[in-house]
Formats: sequence, C-alpha cells, structure tokens
Amino acid sequence: MKLEDFADKKPEFKLEEYFLGKTTASGLFIDLFGKVKRQFTVEMEGIQEGDVFILNETFLYDNGEEEFRRWEITKTGERTYEGNSSDIIGVAKGERLGNAVNWHYTLKLKYGDGILNVKFDDWLIMQDEKNVFNKATMKKFGVRLGDVYLFFRKP
Repeated sequence: MKLEDFADKKPEFKLEEYFLGKTTASGLFIDLFGKVKRQFTVEMEGIQEGDVFILNETFLYDNGEEEFRRWEITKTGERTYEGNSSDIIGVAKGERLGNAVNWHYTLKLKYGDGILNVKFDDWLIMQDEKNVFNKATMKKFGVRLGDVYLFFRKP
C-alpha cells in the first residue's frame, strides 16, 4: 500500500478527532504461516492535553494477560505526527492522507521471558465516522513475522 492511494478517499481521517473519548477494538495476530496466535480486545481513551494527544490503551488477550500502553502523540505538520510510548524505541512517525494514517515504529514486544524489538508498518483506514480498520505488519531483520488486524469502533 502507498499513502497516495488514499488521497481522494473519504471520510478524512484525523486520528486526534476519531480517538478522542472512548473507543473499543478487537483484533488478532496471524503469524507468517497463517496461524492465529493471539486474539484480543482493546479499551481506549483519547484525551487532548494542550498540543499533546494522549491515547491510553488497555489490551486484554485471550490467555487472560492484560497490557497497558500510553501513547503521547504530537501533530508535527498538517499531515504528520510523532508518537512516544514507554515500549517504543525512538519516535513513531505517522502520516495521514485521505481516510488513512500510516505509522512506522519499533516496538519492544514481550516474547517469552524476554523482549524482541520488532518494526511495525501500521495502517489505519477509516471506513466511516464510527469504524476504522487496522493492519500492521511486523518485521525483524527485514523478515515478516506476521500481521496484526484490528477493527476499531466508536460507541
């Protein structure tokens, strides 16, 4: 996919507007062999604090594990964003066009008893004012490990 493919698509996706307030999601991770490895739900709350957009995410996995992530997102231009979280290495870079936002970042992923640093190519595509589809490809050393699929819903 290329961001330019979404230039004329509607509705225009501004993540700081869509994720403001409460949002829920459900998703799964499919490994490179096509096997569903994890399923999960996410409860989110977006809060605008000055120039910073805070997105609190609580993940609940099918094995009962719970995980919390707090994003701090700053709009750096008309179409660009930077994001930080405690499990992100460096800065996440995002760009939007039309009904899509594309993020690139490296995540410290819990793996067994350790941490695996994986690169994400993360696409969010707005379907309508209440629904956003998300596909994120995970790679390590340039090798695809699998894909995360999420569907976000506004109440």
